[in-house]
Amino acid sequence: MLLPSQNVLYVSSEGRAGIIAESFDALIQLVVARPYWRDILKFSGGGDLAEMRRAADALEARLQDEDDVSEAREQICGALALADADDPVGALYEAVAASDAIVRATDGSPFTTLFNRFSIDNSPTLRNAAA
Repeated sequence: MLLPSQNVLYVSSEGRAGIIAESFDALIQLVVARPYWRDILKFSGGGDLAEMRRAADALEARLQDEDDVSEAREQICGALALADADDPVGALYEAVAASDAIVRATDGSPFTTLFNRFSIDNSPTLRNAAA
């Protein structure tokens, strides 16, 4: 959801919510550069930037043999005249860490942070991809 402040709010069906980008353009840059951004948050070790970078590297390694991903990224960036994101993982971290949005469930309970407690060490597939 694009907020009046131009920040982008993400609300999951699992009761998690937070700001994920400072603008719509930043969201598109994130999605193109790191389409697995939700997994980066899942394996963030509770909001640790170094863990998020490890997760991003492992997830990206799984895409290295996918020529269509690189081609699609180039096509999207060209069609939208989109600049490469300088540090999409760092920008995601900063947005979520600074998020002050409060989303409440229908019973009034607040949604939790988008940072999850897992690290890639909890996933044999990702742990092996990072090795």
